[in-house]
Amino acid sequence: MARSDDAQHDLDDLGALLRTQRKRAGLTGVEAARRAGFTQSKLSRIETGLLLPSPDDVRRLAAGLGMEADASARALELIDRLQDEHAARRVVLRRGVITEHTALLAKFGNAGYVVAADPVVVPDWLRTRDYLLAAAGPLSERNTEAATALLRRRQQMMATPGFRFEFYVFASALGTRVGSSRIMAEQTWELATISDRYPNVVLRVIHHKSELTPVLPHGFEVHDDRQAVLTLVPGVVVITSDNDVQPFRHIVSSLRKCAMNAEQSRAYLEHFSRAYDMDRQTGEKYAS
Repeated sequence: MARSDDAQHDLDDLGALLRTQRKRAGLTGVEAARRAGFTQSKLSRIETGLLLPSPDDVRRLAAGLGMEADASARALELIDRLQDEHAARRVVLRRGVITEHTALLAKFGNAGYVVAADPVVVPDWLRTRDYLLAAAGPLSERNTEAATALLRRRQQMMATPGFRFEFYVFASALGTRVGSSRIMAEQTWELATISDRYPNVVLRVIHHKSELTPVLPHGFEVHDDRQAVLTLVPGVVVITSDNDVQPFRHIVSSLRKCAMNAEQSRAYLEHFSRAYDMDRQTGEKYAS
């Protein structure tokens, strides 16, 4: 599992601290490792930030080096932070997009809060069946049935009073033709009228001229403000560490500030729907 930048910095700091203390004690790596009860190779990996030691490893090494109380306390503080981060298992890639999204929905129970945004396509929750299948590309009959069932489950959740939803659709996603003009006309109309069907859903559009900081590089969901979910080609990435979810909270805050209001968003979506419908009827491209 890859470490976060902060965790690697802590690991580097711990290694540097122990290396400095070893040199201050006038010991070689072999001598220091022998005193701590492990191999010189293991000590070298610890000192270079390649190995996460246990708290007992650090205590034995501190005792073997005769480290002062302040230095020992600093080393143990670093190892505690690193152990917490390691135990959190912050980022997990789960293969099988449809299966994993279905499993994630099952964990909600009877209430929940979902925020979703995607700069390239319409967020999964909001797709019509035809748009969903066009975006997914060729699927087996079994996977088509599973994807359709997942879509129905999401729609059921959006109709459940205990849930709240906040969706952000980018103008760039509206301009991306997924399938035919008919599919796009129907999809954009569904978006424009979604609050008529689901009162607990808020949908807002991000105009292409909006200033968004930090930039959103890919689509994501945040569930109950506790975990972030990213859908990638190999599978679903689930992020649960609070520190790693925090950047997504910042993005949500930025989206809220720069998005059109609900009324403006509806008018904008209706414009796209009419333009795509005209495309369908005339064969020319009016949607932009």
